[in-house]
Amino acid sequence: LNDIDSEYKLISLIFSRCPIPNMCPAIIANNQYLSYNIKENIQFVIISFDHLYDRPEVLKRKYGDIEQGYSNIIFLSSYNNFNDLYKLTTQIDYGFWGVEENNIGHNNVIVLVDKNNKILNYYSGFEIDVNDIKKDIEDLIKN
Repeated sequence: LNDIDSEYKLISLIFSRCPIPNMCPAIIANNQYLSYNIKENIQFVIISFDHLYDRPEVLKRKYGDIEQGYSNIIFLSSYNNFNDLYKLTTQIDYGFWGVEENNIGHNNVIVLVDKNNKILNYYSGFEIDVNDIKKDIEDLIKN
């Protein structure tokens, strides 16, 4: 995250094999919507917490078209980076489980951070309104 040069970052966590349309696929769609509408001073960072399956090549195969179509969306793998993943998820109170058993579950947390990775806003729950996030980002960028 420190290598991403952007005034703001919106960080979301997913796993590529998520079978529930209103969870990880919805998070990705919401990031696409935000990226389409807000193109300056922000990077949309989508991190897979499936540190065993979602290797960089898996994410590239599944989401490479999105990265190419949206210049400010990036997908990151946690493969071989479990300690970093654990540190991040602990800091933002993101819970996930069952990766080793292939019975994955997780809560839903999205964070908006500044260029120093200071948390500016925290969104949690399964009814996050993407328009609230959009307004918050637009307000920050205006100031």
